Amino acid sequence: MSKPPVRWPINGRRTAIVVVDMQGVFCNPDGAIYVPDTAGIVAPIATLVEGARKAGLPIIYLRHIVRGDGSDTGRMRDLYPTVDVILARDAHDVDVIDSLRPLPGDIIVDKLFYSGFHGTDLDTILRARDVDTIVVCGTVTNVCCETTIRDAVHREYKVVALADACAAMPYPDMGFGALTAAEIQKVSLTTIAMEFGEVTTTADILQRIAAAAVKRFEAAA
Repeated sequence: MSKPPVRWPINGRRTAIVVVDMQGVFCNPDGAIYVPDTAGIVAPIATLVEGARKAGLPIIYLRHIVRGDGSDTGRMRDLYPTVDVILARDAHDVDVIDSLRPLPGDIIVDKLFYSGFHGTDLDTILRARDVDTIVVCGTVTNVCCETTIRDAVHREYKVVALADACAAMPYPDMGFGALTAAEIQKVSLTTIAMEFGEVTTTADILQRIAAAAVKRFEAAA
């Protein structure tokens, strides 16, 4: 079955940017869960965030952070036995990397597992601002980004994923053959485009955000 890809209208008053897990633990070469492809998405995300701020869109940063005492990691600890150390609140590299550091007025949401909605106030934050569309970027494409996207769609948000501002990581052979980051990225973005929302580029979404801002200004004049 083939179908045309969806393309959501962008209303600057009802759109927010969600930056997923661009923390040192994932983005720095010495990070415990380093995702090499994050090196290529820092600049696009920085450009996106700058343009979105100028247009007055909310900027929301997700961080994967846990207590560190084992009380809140559950199945995550079964999958990643060192999670209480590497993602603990007081770990040195759980903050958003300096080149994407949140500014006053930006929103930070800490999450315990993959989805930005699970056990957080993200949904409340978005609805309080009358947001119905979120633009998602960050890492890891097929895990925290995609899980957040799926949960957003289940809550009736329109979702835009940015192909050049999301990073996947390679997987070892888990019984089915090893996978490169490019292979995982291709499957995840195809799944999102087919089943959950829109996939586009940073340049395209920035152009549409700017156009929406001009339209809003002209309507107010």
